[in-house]
Amino acid sequence: MLQKYVKEQYFENLRKFKYNGQNFSILYNWILGDIAQFVVDHLPKTVAPNLITITGFCTLLSSFLLSLYLNPMFDQGLPQWASFYIALTIFIYQTLDNADGKQARRIQQSTALGMLMDHGSDCTAAWITGQLYLSAFKIAFTPFSMLAAIGVGFGGFFFGVYCQQHTGVFQLGVINGVDEGLPVIQLFFLITAIKSSEFWLNEIEILNGINLQYNTILLLITIIACVITIAQFCYPVFKKMNWNIITILNSLHLPIAVVFTFINLIYLSPTNVLSKWFHIYMLTIGLQWSKIINIWQLAIITKENFNQFSFTWLITLGAIILNLYSHYFTSDGFCYFDEVELIFCLLVFSLLSYLHCILSIVTQLCEILDIHAFSIKHKL
Repeated sequence: MLQKYVKEQYFENLRKFKYNGQNFSILYNWILGDIAQFVVDHLPKTVAPNLITITGFCTLLSSFLLSLYLNPMFDQGLPQWASFYIALTIFIYQTLDNADGKQARRIQQSTALGMLMDHGSDCTAAWITGQLYLSAFKIAFTPFSMLAAIGVGFGGFFFGVYCQQHTGVFQLGVINGVDEGLPVIQLFFLITAIKSSEFWLNEIEILNGINLQYNTILLLITIIACVITIAQFCYPVFKKMNWNIITILNSLHLPIAVVFTFINLIYLSPTNVLSKWFHIYMLTIGLQWSKIINIWQLAIITKENFNQFSFTWLITLGAIILNLYSHYFTSDGFCYFDEVELIFCLLVFSLLSYLHCILSIVTQLCEILDIHAFSIKHKL
């Protein structure tokens, strides 16, 4: 029942793949890299790099599941102890994310599967962290905050892969949303652990009677950091494309489709469904997003042509859009299928298709590369 994502003619490209990444981050090169190296120095050489990757990701995932349990509608904030736990798990995730590659090089176990698992986890972690952000800081589901969450949660990592595809290098800048951004977010959660979620509802006067809530200021800071990171990724690609607008837009089908879907939901939904269920829509589309980014990463590794759409991606977005437009043709003015019931059905579909994709890719790559996923098969 597993799908074969790599064609036989590309097996050799998979075996010969060498990851090419650069990190110019000040914080990483001065502090975070040393912390990760300290962890690696105290790990046995029998620990597989992918085991480090999945441990860090599952730690962060536990925070997300906890936040869903404590604040299922994302409208109550989180207990102070939960905010501390989230800050801790983000730190653990970031440290282990930096440590897995160091362990791979230390024991000479760098593989294409390792890169894919590392970046696949990062892609999902990006929008999971965005969801935690909304839950803990009591950020209301407004058009501005929702589009910002989509841009930050989906856009940042997408453009990193986008740059890798077109330049051959996954490059992080001197100040970037990963190495500098995550510690800042950890600080925000620590403040929440001390002050409570209600703290972010306080207001400060900016100019001539214009008041902004603290959480709005946080959102603006996050957006600015994300824009800087995306600009660093996009500049070499757009330059390579000679700043041709048509060429650039033609290469951005995925983010355009996501933004189109959410703008339609924000402004056309007869029940304003995102005002209560935005986090479920983001979770549903996020799982499909992570699936297609993993397939994209695999295509980069094997040097196959990549189609920015998949069957399950089209089903998910297509069902949402078609059902949304159906309210123009019903007698009561509501969508043909209940919007909430539909998104929960699509959530189950997205989760199953995501898990099927990951299991298929990991199984096939282990067979092709003759390795185990989470243990070391051939010790050097």
